[in-house]
Amino acid sequence: MKKIVFIAFAMVGLVACLKTNNIPPSERILVPITISATNLPDTANVGDTIVAAVRVTAPNLCYRFEGFDSFNSGEKQYDIQAVGSKPNPDLPSTGCEQTVYVKDTTFKFKLPFTGKYVLRFYNGQQIFSADTLIIK
Repeated sequence: MKKIVFIAFAMVGLVACLKTNNIPPSERILVPITISATNLPDTANVGDTIVAAVRVTAPNLCYRFEGFDSFNSGEKQYDIQAVGSKPNPDLPSTGCEQTVYVKDTTFKFKLPFTGKYVLRFYNGQQIFSADTLIIK
């Protein structure tokens, strides 16, 4: 009898680990959103936390700001893009207020070495602005 109970629990445990292909679609999807203004200092010291003020916009109020995507694109050069989310178009829509979404936010980072750095802010594949920052 104990063997049957043990086998039943083992089977339930194994079945619980089986993967399913019926993953529900995400309610929101990530999309690039528009950077409309940037402001950062001209100089900073090594180890300082640098704060860049950034304004992002999107077509309507269904969009949300999620963060920034940034990567090193060359020697002392960084490319930055704003990332937002919007409702998944494959799901039923609840409608969106057709008012432009505007969010003032900050991009914080530290640069470890002295020198001249270039921060390029992108909207899609197009550069919105390229700012030079001197680290002392």
